[in-house]
Parts: sequence; structure tokens; C-alpha cells
Amino acid sequence: MVTVRSAVSWPNDKTYLFHADDTYDRYDSVTGVREDSGLPLSNWPGLPRSPDAFVWWGAGKGYAFLGNTYVRYDNPTDNSADTVEAEYLPPHFTLEEGWPGLPTGAGGGPDWRTGIDAAVNWGNGKVYLFKGDSYARYDMTADRVDPDYPRPIAGNWTGLFPGGVDAATYPGGRFAYFFRGEEFQRFDVDADRVDASGPLDASFRLAPTPSGAVAPARMLTPAQANKLMADLIRRGKLTLKSPAFVDGPAGIVSPTPDQRVVVSPPTFGGVRYTNQIAPTSAVIDNLDQRMLIALYRLTRWINSSAPDVAELLHLGIGHGGPNLKDCHNQGRALDLSGITGELNGSAFTRSVKKDWGNLPRPAGVRVRIDPAVDPLGFGLFTTAFRFATFECEATTIGAGNKWPMPELGGTGFVIYPDYAADAAPGSDNANLRAAHQDHFHIQIGVTRLP
Repeated sequence: MVTVRSAVSWPNDKTYLFHADDTYDRYDSVTGVREDSGLPLSNWPGLPRSPDAFVWWGAGKGYAFLGNTYVRYDNPTDNSADTVEAEYLPPHFTLEEGWPGLPTGAGGGPDWRTGIDAAVNWGNGKVYLFKGDSYARYDMTADRVDPDYPRPIAGNWTGLFPGGVDAATYPGGRFAYFFRGEEFQRFDVDADRVDASGPLDASFRLAPTPSGAVAPARMLTPAQANKLMADLIRRGKLTLKSPAFVDGPAGIVSPTPDQRVVVSPPTFGGVRYTNQIAPTSAVIDNLDQRMLIALYRLTRWINSSAPDVAELLHLGIGHGGPNLKDCHNQGRALDLSGITGELNGSAFTRSVKKDWGNLPRPAGVRVRIDPAVDPLGFGLFTTAFRFATFECEATTIGAGNKWPMPELGGTGFVIYPDYAADAAPGSDNANLRAAHQDHFHIQIGVTRLP
């Protein structure tokens, strides 16, 4: 039996297991069935050998780790083949150059810059890296390893191989998979523990996962969003008020993919969306199902580490303005206005208007929020911004949204207090900026229907 060296789940609903003999197996993430095995690595142009670790990053990119180097793999928007980007061909970039904060071993333990064993994108703005009996958490927003890592696997990953893992992947949905030697473990993301294990032989299957579980919300078809929504309802992540959720042996019966829905209570994964205009409202109505998926995923990003976020404040989701063809009235936009929760036992509120929009604008300063002045607000707001660029419309509409994603102070479809920081007074972009001093605008699909 050939052991797994690395694994990755791609946004095409496929999961790939790479072996030490430079072959790989392909699984259908939707059915869980192995489609083919023993495929040649030459099908992945630019990879010199099976990677030590492989992770889907998002924004059309994946990263393959090879010893102390790495390459970036491109998933193009056209029909051309996936391939290692030209600038990442030999000589490869080193981990020391491109992955800030990796443990150096200076305080004891191994030097992670020499290579890692496994990597997995947890779907919440965090990538977990494994080496030996330890792991590190990499923050995609800050683009560096989080403080206070590495930590031991034992005691932090219930039931997981305590001595280390060879490979890991998360196809989205409820379950992730870890591999060591000739064994696998299935990790229940909801229960936060290993719930199944066994030999990695011909009988191995993935648990079926709805199509689109790794794809960004902006790229989901209505049918994909419908099935993903049904999965969240079955897992207790949210509740529909109308249309009534009707399950069936062949899948969801109601709502149909083209119906807008009403969520009540307005809570996703334990985080409440509170309308500041009508704070007692117990519903989010007129909601496009693709936007519903984005709202749920935002709660995962914003709550992926301290602080504990309890509430996302907004100025509208399913309504806004007189134009019925506008993205708000189509149920495809969020005006995020604040975040509340608890940090170290103390309650906090961060308001987009008070803690960003009302800040003075010194000459030459493009982005007014400052991690040295308000690290909590800076972390929350930048995480919301990075989420929006990865999951919602960023530089354009649909498939054209690819790396590099916009940075704060730039332009695009995510609008906020320092949008288009260099725009001349009176310009369209400056006017957009002025109109968004109290909220983020985040959307799925076109701004207005024709």
C-alpha cells in the first residue's frame, strides 16, 4: 500500500491524495467516491514531485510545499490547465521568505522553515500547519502565524494522531480528513473531534459534501447554494421561517433554488445579525440563498479566534433604496456596521462609524484604523474586509475575481470608510467613500439587474 504524502480539496468538487511514488488518487467530494487512482503527477504541470503538503488558499490559488520551498498553483478562470505559476518555477521561493512567523526552533523544537508535514484550510480564514507532534495556525488576513504557536496536537485536537500527521484536507461541510501511514481519521468539524478512523485501503470513502463547499460564495450557482443551505439547516446552523424547509429522500424539496428565504432567528452558527435600524427584528427576510451562505461563512471567519463575537450589526441585508433591481432589494448585499462580543471576560463593541469613519484623516494617511492604537478593532475590521474579498465580489463580478485581492485603501466592490483613499474630491469613488463612513458594503452578483 502506498502512503499519502499530501492531500488537497479543490473548488472543482474534487479531493486529491498525493503519494510518495509521485502518483495521486482523485475523489469526487460530492459523492465521496474515488474516481481514479495511480494517476501520474505529470497531470499537475510544474510540480517536481508529490508535495509534502498542499493547501487550497482561495482567490484562485493553492500552495504546494516542497521541503523548505513552496510553489503557488494557479486555478485559472478560463479553460486552460491548472499549473504552477511561472514566477514560482525553480528556483523556488523559501518558506522563510514567504510564510512569516513560522517557528524557527530558537526556543526549542524544530525549525519549521525547513519544511512542514501537512496543511489544511479550515474554511474560516485560518490555515493549520502541522510538523511533528505540533501545529501552528496561520491567519490569512494578517498573512502570518498567529501568536502563541506552535502548540501540541495532543490536548488540542481531540482524538487526532498525537505524534503528527502526514496529510490533511477539508472538503468543506462537516468533515475534515487526516492521514498518517496507512491510516485515516475523519474529524467532525462541528463536534471538534475525531469521529471515525480506519485503514486507508480501497474501501476508503469521503463523507458526501454538497457541491460548492470549497468555492467562494460569489461563484455558487443557485442550486449549489440551495444544497449548501440545506446542509447547514440539517446541522443546526440556522433555521428558516419561510418558505418551510422540506427535506426528502432525494434531497431538499423546499425552498427551491430560485426562492428568497426568511431566516428566523437571525442567527448563523451562534452569531446574531442585528439590524441597527430595527434592533428587535427577529428575521432576515428577502434573502438570496447565495448571500445566506456568505453570511454563514462570515460568522466562521470573524469567530475563528479571540475575541468571542456574539453579534454582527448591520444597516440592511434584504432591503435598501427604491430600486427593486438593486442588489440590496434582491437580497444579495450586506451593510455591516459593527461587531460586538467579549474579550478576556469584558464586553466590547466596535462600530464602523465611531471606531473608523469618525477618525480624523491626517494628511498622507490612506487607512485610518491602526493596529497600534486599536488592535481589536483593526483585527475585526480587516478580517471582515479580507473575508469579503475572498467570498464576495471584490475586483469585478464572478469568475474574474482572482489574486491579487484588493488591499485596504483601494477600490473594488467592497466599500468602507477608507475606500479609494486616493480618489479626488468630488469623484465617483470619493462620493462612494463618503456614503460608507458607517458601514461596509458587501455584495454577491451585479449591483443592479438590467
